[in-house]
Amino acid sequence: MKSVRWNSIVPLLVVCAIAAFTCMVVSTPCWGDTDNELQNDSDTNKGAPLFLKDIAPILDKNGCSAGLCHGKFGGQGGLNLSLLTLNPESDYEPIVHHNRGRRINLLEPEQSLLYLKPTGQIPHEGGMRFEVNSDQAETILEWISAGAPFSPDEPRLDKLEIEPKENVFTSVGETKQLKVLAHFTDGSIEDVTEQAVYESKDEPVATVTEFGLVTSTRWGGTAILARYLGVVSSSFITVPRETDGKPYPETLANNFIDEFVAAKLKKLNVRPSELTSDTEFIRRVYLDTVGRLPTADQVREFLADSNPEKRANLIDALMEELDWVHLRTLKMADMLRVHPRRLGNGEFGDRGATLFHEFIQDSVKANKPYDQFVNEILTATGSTYQYGPTNYYRIERQPSGRAETTAQVFLGIRLSCARCHKHPFDEWTTDDYWNFAAFTGKVGTRGGGLYQELVIYNNPSGRVVNQSVQGNRGQVAQPTFLGGSTLPEAYREEAIQHLADWMTSDSNPYFAKATVNRLWSYYFGRGIVDPVDDMRATTPASVEGLLDALAEEFVRSGFDTKHIIKLILNSRTYQLSAAPNETNELDDRFFSRFMPRPLMAQVLLDVLNDVTGSSEKYGRYPEGWRAIEVPLPVSSRFLNLFGRSNREFLGNLDPLLEPTLTQALHIINSPYVNGKLRSGRTIKQLLEPKTGEKMQPEALVEQLYLMTLSRPPTEVELGTATTYLEDEKTRREDTEDLLWALISSRSFLFNR
Repeated sequence: MKSVRWNSIVPLLVVCAIAAFTCMVVSTPCWGDTDNELQNDSDTNKGAPLFLKDIAPILDKNGCSAGLCHGKFGGQGGLNLSLLTLNPESDYEPIVHHNRGRRINLLEPEQSLLYLKPTGQIPHEGGMRFEVNSDQAETILEWISAGAPFSPDEPRLDKLEIEPKENVFTSVGETKQLKVLAHFTDGSIEDVTEQAVYESKDEPVATVTEFGLVTSTRWGGTAILARYLGVVSSSFITVPRETDGKPYPETLANNFIDEFVAAKLKKLNVRPSELTSDTEFIRRVYLDTVGRLPTADQVREFLADSNPEKRANLIDALMEELDWVHLRTLKMADMLRVHPRRLGNGEFGDRGATLFHEFIQDSVKANKPYDQFVNEILTATGSTYQYGPTNYYRIERQPSGRAETTAQVFLGIRLSCARCHKHPFDEWTTDDYWNFAAFTGKVGTRGGGLYQELVIYNNPSGRVVNQSVQGNRGQVAQPTFLGGSTLPEAYREEAIQHLADWMTSDSNPYFAKATVNRLWSYYFGRGIVDPVDDMRATTPASVEGLLDALAEEFVRSGFDTKHIIKLILNSRTYQLSAAPNETNELDDRFFSRFMPRPLMAQVLLDVLNDVTGSSEKYGRYPEGWRAIEVPLPVSSRFLNLFGRSNREFLGNLDPLLEPTLTQALHIINSPYVNGKLRSGRTIKQLLEPKTGEKMQPEALVEQLYLMTLSRPPTEVELGTATTYLEDEKTRREDTEDLLWALISSRSFLFNR
C-alpha cells in the first residue's frame, strides 16, 4: 500500500466534518439524497405550515410567479418559479436549494431573503409585496422556523370550487362576495377565498377585488375567474338591465335557437331588434351563402313575392348552388390551412394542396357527414400526390404540431400553452399535451417514388418523448384521450383509428360543440363561446343552453353541417335587424341584433368585380374565375389588404375581418378600384343598352342602388342623385362618381 502524507489528509477530514455538521444543522439533503428535498421529522414539524397549502399560494397571490416577475422564462434575480404557480411542486427546489440555499436561513429565519425581500426590509426589484406584521409574513417565518419542510406526501389540490357558480345580480352597483373552496387529495376542504387570485373577464360589466368581492358596473354577462395552486374555477355573472317600466314584449320564435336567445335576453331585460326588412335579408343571405349580391331583378322579384315562406325557400335554393359549395370550401380550406408553401415547393406543393382542396370540395358538394369527413382526414394513408387528405399530415410534420392542430381545429381546444407548462386558464397539463401528441406520433412518413412525394402510413412503433420542463419530462408519452383514459397497449396498433373514432363519437364532449360553435361564428361574427377555438370551462357561453342544444341537434342529424346552417339561417335571431333599440345598443355578444361585419376579402373582390362589370385573373387560373372558387392562394395585394387568411399559423386561421384606414383609402382613391370603374362593362351597359331606350336618370339611380345595396334609394337619395345625373354631357363621369360613392359606403363594404 502506498503511504499517504498526514498533512494532506487533515484538510480533507476537516472539510468533510464541516459539511456533515452543516447538513445536520440546516437539514439539507447530502450525498445519496436522490429526491433532493428536505425531509424533516414529522413530530418536529407537526402543525407547521405546508409548502403547497400555505407557502405557494402566497407567491401566486402577490404576483411573485407572474410573467413579469419570477414566473417569466429564465426567472428574475436568479429565482425561477413556475408561471402563475401552475406547477407549485417544482417551486420548492429553487426557493430552498438553488444558489446554495441563500434564500432560506434556518438558523435565523428572520434573515431569510424569502422573508426580507417581499416585506421590503432589503432592496427588492419587485418592491414590498406585504407588510412585516402581515399573516403572509408570519406564515413564511413560521414555515422557515419549522425547517422549511416539504414532503411528497403533502396533500395535492384535487378540485377548486367557487360559490356561487352562477351569480345573478338585481341591479348595477350591487356587490356580492364569492367563496372559494379547495378540495385536497386527503379529503380535506379549506376555504381559500383570501388566498385565491381573481380576475374579471369583462371589467365594464363587473369588477372583483383581491379578496373576491364582485361589483356589477353595467348590464351584461361575464365570468369571474378564481385561481389557486394552478387550478382555475369561474363564477358566471349576469347583470340585468335596469327596468324602464315597460313590460317585456312577447317574442316570436322560428325554431329552438330563438327560444334560447329570447330566454337569455329576457333575463337581461334586453329587447331584441325588429325583424330585418326583405331588402336587408336578401342581401345578407346572398353574401353569407353564395358570396355574391343578388341582381337588381332578383331583388325586385323577392320584394314582390307574397309567400310567407319566401325566406326559407330562398335559403334552400341558394344552398343548392355551386357558389355555396365554393364559399363553404373556402372557409374549410382556411381552417385546415391548405397552402402550397406548407405542402412542398413549386408545382409539387401545388399538387398536394390542389388534391386536398378537391377532397374538401367534393365532400362539401356531397354534403358528407362531418364525422365521416374528419375521420377520413385523420386516418388518411398513402401518397400525398395521390390522396388529398394525406396532406393534412404534411402541413405539420411533428407529432406535437399535429396534436395542436387536431385539438384546435376539430375540438376547439388550444393546447399550445400546455406544451411547456400547465395551461393557465384551462385544465390541460404538459402530460396531457404530450400524451395526446403520442397518438399522432403513430403517423409515419417516408419518401415515395415521385419527386418530393411523401407517403403517410400507420407506424405502431412510433413514439413521442415528453419534452416539457414540467411533468414527466424525458419519459415516453402514452396515447391518452383529452380528459379521458389512456389507450390500452393491445389497441395501439391502430391508435390513429381509435383517436378518430373517439373524436367523432356521439359522446365526445368537445367535437360536436366545437363544430356548431364555429359554424355559428360564420353567420354572427363571433361564437356562442368566443374565441371559437378556445373553448374551456372558464369561458362562459353567451347564451346558456344554446350550444348544447345545437350540438345535440348536430349529432341527431347525423353530423349534417348543412342542416345546422339552414337551422341558423332560418332562425329569427339571424334575421333580426342590425338597427339597435334603446335597450341593446351595448350588446356585442347576446345576439339581440345582427352585428354588421366586413365582407371576406374574396367575397368583397367578387362583388366589386360584379358591380363594376370587370374580371380578374388569378395566377394560372382562367380569367373570369371568382375569388371564392380559386383552389389555392394566389398573389393579390387586394386580398392581402382586406385580410384573407394566410393559412400559416393556428393563431390566425380565420380572415381578419377588421376594417382599417388603409382599406378605406384603397377603395376611395386607388388606381386599382378606379380602373375597374372606368374600364368595367357596367357603366357602358347602363348608358348604352343594346336594346331599348336609354335609362333616364331616375331609373339609372334605382338600378345602381339595387345592384350595390340591394335596395331602392330613399326619396332623399333618389332626388339628390337624379339631380346629379341630369346633365347628359357629363352623365358617364357622373354615373361613375355615383357608383364610386356607393361602393365606398359602409353599406356596401359590410354585411348588415
